[in-house]
Amino acid sequence: MRVIIAGGGTGGHLFPAIALAEELRSRRTDLPLLFVGVEGGVEASLLAARGYEFEGVRASGLQGKRLRSRLRSLTLISSGLIRSLSILRRFRPDVVVGFGGYASAAMVLSGALAKVPTVIHEQNAFPGLTNRWLGRVVDRVAVAFEEAIGFFPARKVRITGNPVRKELFGGRKTEALIRLNLNSDRLTVLIFGGSQGAHRLNRAIMEALPMLTGEREQIQFIHATGPHDLAAIRRGYDASGHRAVVESFVHAMAEAYAAADLCFCRSGAGTVAELCALGKPSVLVPFPFASNDHQRFNAEALVASGGARMIPDGDLNGARVAEFIRTSLHDREGLETMARKAKAMARPDAAIRLADLVIETARPAPGARLQLCGPDLRREIRNCEHV
Repeated sequence: MRVIIAGGGTGGHLFPAIALAEELRSRRTDLPLLFVGVEGGVEASLLAARGYEFEGVRASGLQGKRLRSRLRSLTLISSGLIRSLSILRRFRPDVVVGFGGYASAAMVLSGALAKVPTVIHEQNAFPGLTNRWLGRVVDRVAVAFEEAIGFFPARKVRITGNPVRKELFGGRKTEALIRLNLNSDRLTVLIFGGSQGAHRLNRAIMEALPMLTGEREQIQFIHATGPHDLAAIRRGYDASGHRAVVESFVHAMAEAYAAADLCFCRSGAGTVAELCALGKPSVLVPFPFASNDHQRFNAEALVASGGARMIPDGDLNGARVAEFIRTSLHDREGLETMARKAKAMARPDAAIRLADLVIETARPAPGARLQLCGPDLRREIRNCEHV
């Protein structure tokens, strides 16, 4: 079987795709697998570090209201489709799997036009417009939340959950704290805003630090600032005297999660899936400009279970942050209850379920399997021993 996985632009689209790739490769280590994402996006370096083949596509949605902006967007969309069709002809996949983003849309649509079996994975409780439209033309739709089922043709939908990277399960709290040079007797607060950071969240944390002076010896921070605020945030921690590990992007996320007692973060689908899988209490701050307000829907699903708290972005300030941290410091039992309820929301077999669906979709007919080692695209044979 030859697989194209399309998606990226942000970690929220990319990391579930990596989790699927890990599961597929665990079943067949030499599986021909190609990632397709945004040209110049964050995915190129992250995938190269993991040894995956990657090709970039210039892609865009319709941007702006002016004619010049719209024409430029249409040019990029056309370029993305042409490039995607070229990749299809060269790689000759048995199935195309899309995880969202403009490059994913171009690749999945090209696959559908070329009659290659297609699957999309919708990570959010409220699907975006692109995936809702693609749901009409693809063969199968995998969803993470039950709330998303009604947006797609019922016969195509399967609930899989959001796949989580295996590497995140490798952290151990004691070892993580030692490697991060943090104390085991303090409340460890992890702050991150996704792969691009979150300026509003960064600012609120800085406002909260002076309000937590009395608790300075009882708390410590791991803070992923994003690419723009690193220097300012480091200065803020230095001035406040709070112990903190501050990086623009935390590459050793398994360690960061393992060390954390409480997380402050956005509520992208991938983040919510990770918090649940790892059983991490959290305060979620949905990004208010996410398409269709999907981060709010994601957060509300976890809050309703008792596994998280939520602060709307417009209400976010230092006082609210300090209040949550101070309450958590003196209510460890409450944190443990949140952790259990978050864990109960997890679908730990999400990658397995999604990989099963991808393999099923790639097979052209009951009783037949794809010639995985032959040169002809999607050639059917009987009794093939390959999976």
